[in-house]
Amino acid sequence: MNLESIALRNFKCFQELKLELHPHFNVLLGVNGTGKTSILEALRVAIGSLYLGLDKYKNRIEVPGIVNDDVRLDHLEQQFPVEVYARGTMEPLQEHFGPNTMAWMRSVETRGGRTRYGEATQILDYARALQRSVRAGKGENLPLLAYFSTDRYKKERHERKVLKSGTRLRGYYNALDQRTNIKFFLDLYMTETLDQFQTGEKSPALEAVNTAVRQCVQCKSVTYFVKQQEISLEYENGERMPFHLLSDGVRSTLAMVMEIAYRAYLLNPHLGADAPLKTSGVVLIDELDLHLHPEWQRHVANDLRRAFPNLQFVVTTHAPLIISSLSDCRIFSIADNQVYDFPLQTGRDANYILQQMDVPAMDEAYEAKFVKYMHMIEIGNGHTDEAKKLRKVLEGLMGANHAELKRADMLLSFY
Repeated sequence: MNLESIALRNFKCFQELKLELHPHFNVLLGVNGTGKTSILEALRVAIGSLYLGLDKYKNRIEVPGIVNDDVRLDHLEQQFPVEVYARGTMEPLQEHFGPNTMAWMRSVETRGGRTRYGEATQILDYARALQRSVRAGKGENLPLLAYFSTDRYKKERHERKVLKSGTRLRGYYNALDQRTNIKFFLDLYMTETLDQFQTGEKSPALEAVNTAVRQCVQCKSVTYFVKQQEISLEYENGERMPFHLLSDGVRSTLAMVMEIAYRAYLLNPHLGADAPLKTSGVVLIDELDLHLHPEWQRHVANDLRRAFPNLQFVVTTHAPLIISSLSDCRIFSIADNQVYDFPLQTGRDANYILQQMDVPAMDEAYEAKFVKYMHMIEIGNGHTDEAKKLRKVLEGLMGANHAELKRADMLLSFY
């Protein structure tokens, strides 16, 4: 599955909205409350339409719909109809004779009404063909769907036990739920490790996960240690760090990468260890930079693209370092309930990107002092005692290595 576009009507804060999506990576920018998460929620409804034709598993595979909180308000009155329209491309199937590029819409027409799917027949027919293929064991690829909210590792789903081997649809269990279940995937890692010991054969599932993790977490491997009964990261220098002792940023990234890789393998076990590389689908991530150190922000997006080259990502972020690392993608800026194209900023300085995002490059408390210091340099007074004293004050406020002070030094060298 690859989404080409999405159009909304009366969904949350948007009266009308249309996005033409990049096939690989899309970024949503905007201050808090502008609607970034709302767009992800709409995309969740759109891609979740695939579940319409799949076997339902109570509390595990449920079709996401348009809920009451999704209805746009105008003068405190709910506005109808609420519509989520999507267009996308699917992988061809042997028993599906419809178009591979299709359009579908989910809607709610009245207050208290159910989410309709009468205009989603194309994706419904495709999903039914996909389900028949799974039952017949034909080994056709299933698209990966996943949604990671900002609370992805705060709202843990609790399962009583690890599910035994079974349907490939396990790769869809809770995939579009706001609550994640990282324990489920950690336990799967444990059982795969024990099975590997028992059979003496390498686990393609573990190999798939480790290959993806090495791309994104810069470690040698993830290993389950039987005596300690815990998962640890192993680094090239031989050091080992238990999962529960990792920083929030590393743990969040590791858990997400493991989950995506495991879902790819569960959906497409016939691809073996290459499942993360060959599986297509759509992954939605709210606040990609969640808990991440700036150094990690510089490479997390491209790491994900390398680890999962056939997946389409739609992410939100506030981090200029992520923006500066991106090329061959689409960036959208959200303001005033509208979406605007934001130019690529590959390699740009973080302060420059902040200015493009209408965010001041420095705090107002010392911006006036900096402006005065730059003016003194420009009129030839940058080497005076007054300027030197002001420079000391600025270094105390901003740090001696601040990019703007470095820029001032370059200018000062000409005077």
